[in-house]
Amino acid sequence: MPMEFDNRISVGNILVGGAMLVSFILAWGNISARTARTADEVANNKSAIAAQESRIRAVEQSTARQDERMVLILESLRKIEKQFEQRGYLTPPYKGADHQ
Repeated sequence: MPMEFDNRISVGNILVGGAMLVSFILAWGNISARTARTADEVANNKSAIAAQESRIRAVEQSTARQDERMVLILESLRKIEKQFEQRGYLTPPYKGADHQ
């Protein structure tokens, strides 16, 4: 049985075409709204990332300064320990935690 095509346009064809057109328009609007929201979220994320990076830099700099201070304190303690050893205040069995 061969297929037959009817070239006439019926009300059903017009309703289906209209429904498809409305569906495409709604889908386009939905996609456009999502794209706009995504662009806003990307902009918000960029600003949040920049703020976090500046905070991280501040923490890194603070940590570096603290490390420097600790090194200076350790050097001072070694000098004091050396002076104690030279004056005989420390007996040979005792050595600082650094000398184990």
